[in-house]
Amino acid sequence: MRLRKGSETILVVDDNPEIVKLVATILLPLGYHVLDAESGDQALHLADAGTEKVDLLLTDVVMPGMNGARLAEVFEERWPLVKVLFMSGYMSPAISEEDRHSRQKGFLQKPLCPSELASKVRELLD
Repeated sequence: MRLRKGSETILVVDDNPEIVKLVATILLPLGYHVLDAESGDQALHLADAGTEKVDLLLTDVVMPGMNGARLAEVFEERWPLVKVLFMSGYMSPAISEEDRHSRQKGFLQKPLCPSELASKVRELLD
């Protein structure tokens, strides 16, 4: 399967650095610019700095401190056009069925499949 490329900026938020590294390894060769954060607070700090417009927030659902659902809410309040892609190793009740299948949001189950990640990212951004 040929993966579609892009040039958008994706902010990856996960408290597991190995997940962040995996996502970057998949998306960087496809042309995406990847920013990373280990927490919701760090993600908001990066986005607030405004050096780059974030096109897609790719966040883990279960994290210490601010969880992914709350982070997405804050992002949507501040940057209403941002797309959100949740990822989790758990089927979290924090993410509604509506959010999992909306045009602005999506959900990926961990462990991540490279082709599924790339396809879902492109689907949300298009």
